[in-house]
Amino acid sequence: MLRLSVAATWNQTAADWHRILALSPCLCWGIEADGQLAATATAIVYDEKLAWIGMVLTLPEFRGQGLARCLIAHLLDQLQRQNMQCIKLDATTMGAPLYREFGFLEERPIERWFRPGINRIPDNTGTWDPALDTTATGVSRLHLLNALASESVVWATADGSFAMLRPGANASYLGPILARNAESAQQLLAALPPDAAAYWDLFPEHNEARSLATQLGFKPARQLLRMSLGNNIPNSNLQFQFGIAGFEYG
Repeated sequence: MLRLSVAATWNQTAADWHRILALSPCLCWGIEADGQLAATATAIVYDEKLAWIGMVLTLPEFRGQGLARCLIAHLLDQLQRQNMQCIKLDATTMGAPLYREFGFLEERPIERWFRPGINRIPDNTGTWDPALDTTATGVSRLHLLNALASESVVWATADGSFAMLRPGANASYLGPILARNAESAQQLLAALPPDAAAYWDLFPEHNEARSLATQLGFKPARQLLRMSLGNNIPNSNLQFQFGIAGFEYG
């Protein structure tokens, strides 16, 4: 599995793969070809009503053979049998046409921002409360957040805002970042070492997140497209989402 993400120059580590397998063992699928793992796709479910598809990868030498299409079709069949209310994903430019064929609709762009530096994780960490994440996303993601927190540095403020920083293959990953306002987000990210290399995935329409990322030396590196299938989740609040948990988690 790690070979696939390395071939795509993605930022996942072996720990990332282990985590998603542990969180969602029945919704992680692959296809073997010529005695090796050639393609993967995963999904994780929140509150039995929102499923998030990710890690859709195919080794370069096996692309164009319909492997990703087969895996997505299988995952959607599983999820629809569970009467999933909504299915979402963050699509690359290469993947978006395939998802449209399955009925996914465009929701909004999402960008990966990057700051070069040293790939390192600071030692300081604190306690945190998942309540704001539920308010922001409309679902409980406690199982995901607990798994991420166990392998991350976590910063929190008195108003319930929090941010996580975890190791990555190429640079640290900054997210999720849940903050009640720009001041709280700025307070959280003051703990980020100024020389730390990091990725940060945010919504370009979130002006406060973009402004803060710019102040901290981050620049847009690539753009993906958030897409959804089914009825959207009510009660989510984009303004609190200064950074997502990752393209594979939402």
